[in-house]
Amino acid sequence: MPQQVYRFEDELKCFPFPEKTSRRLGRVMGFNEHRIADARTTPCDLASYTMSYLFHQGWLCRDSLQGLVVVAQMADHPVPGNSKVIHGQLALPTDVFCTDIYENCIGFVSGLYTACSYVAAGMDEVALITTDGGACRANKLDRNTYPLCGDAAAVTVVSRSDDPEDVIHFVFRNDGSRRDALLVPAGGCRMPATAETAKMIQDEMGNYRSLNNMHMDGTAVFQFVMECVPPLIEETCRYVGIEKDDIQYHLTHQPNRFMLQKLADLIGVPREILFNNIVENFGNSSSVTIPVNIAFNLGKRLLHERLLACCSAFGAGLSLAAAVCHLGQMDFCELIEHPGNGITEYSA
Repeated sequence: MPQQVYRFEDELKCFPFPEKTSRRLGRVMGFNEHRIADARTTPCDLASYTMSYLFHQGWLCRDSLQGLVVVAQMADHPVPGNSKVIHGQLALPTDVFCTDIYENCIGFVSGLYTACSYVAAGMDEVALITTDGGACRANKLDRNTYPLCGDAAAVTVVSRSDDPEDVIHFVFRNDGSRRDALLVPAGGCRMPATAETAKMIQDEMGNYRSLNNMHMDGTAVFQFVMECVPPLIEETCRYVGIEKDDIQYHLTHQPNRFMLQKLADLIGVPREILFNNIVENFGNSSSVTIPVNIAFNLGKRLLHERLLACCSAFGAGLSLAAAVCHLGQMDFCELIEHPGNGITEYSA
C-alpha cells in the first residue's frame, strides 16, 4: 500500500456538488479514505518493493523463482512490459520466465489461472504480481469514480502441491457487447490521446472528466453485477461439486460497499462472509482488491487456519471470473506500506 492516505472529508470541496449530497453518497458507498501513490512511484515500483520485502524476510527465494506473471492496466512504458521492468529492478536470474497480462478488475483471478497453468506445465514456483495505479485514470472533479480509486500492488506465490485438495477451480465469462459501460475512450489506437481529448467536459450529472479519464455507466455496471454474478456463483459451485453453504468466505473484488451488500443478499449469503470494507480503507485498486481483501480481513487467521473460499471478480469488458480454493496455513499474509519516492528496494 502507498503510505499516502487521502480522505474523502478533505476531497469534498473538489466536487461540484452540494456537500450534503456528497456526504450522503459517501456513507452509502463507503467513501472514507483511499491510498494513492506519489507522482514518482509507479505500479512497478510498488510491486518491486513488495517482492524485495519478501526476499528480505526469507519468504521468497530469488534463485528458486521460475516464473513471473504481472497483471496490470497501467504500464511504466509502452515498451517493454511491466514484467521486464520488475525483473530488471529486482535483478532476477535471466532464466525466470516473464509474462504480462493487460487486465483490470478480474485480473487477480485471470493471473492466478495463468500462474497455476505454468505450475501445471512444470514450474515449481511462480510469483503472481497484480498492480494498479487506478487513480491515474480518474479525474479529481469526478465524484463518480475518483473517491473509489486506490493504488496498490500484491504478490501471490503459487507453488506445486501434492495435496489433491489444493486444486483451484476456475470459471470465466465475458460479454464484450457491454464494453462501453466501463472504459477509457482515449489513449489507445482507436483514439490516441491529444490535447483535445484531455479537455474536461461536464456530464449530465455534474461530474467533470476528459476522454482520457475513466468513463463508467454506474447503473449499467450495477445491473450487470446483480444480474450475472449470482448465477456465476451457482455455476461455480456446481462445477466444483459443492453446496453454496460449504463456502466459508466470499472474497470478491471491491467496487463499493453498497454494491457488495446488495450482492451478498442476492447470492443468499450473510454479509459477514462477503466483506465490503476495502474501498473505505484503501480504495478500489482493480486487480489488487482480492489479495488486499484476503490480507486485510483474514491475514492472521490464514497463517494457522484453512478455509474454503470463493474469489470472484467483475468489471470492464464486461467480464466475470470466479475461483474456488482452500486458503490457509500460509507462511505470510499481510499488508505492508510503501514509503514513496519511487523506492523499489526494501530496507529494514
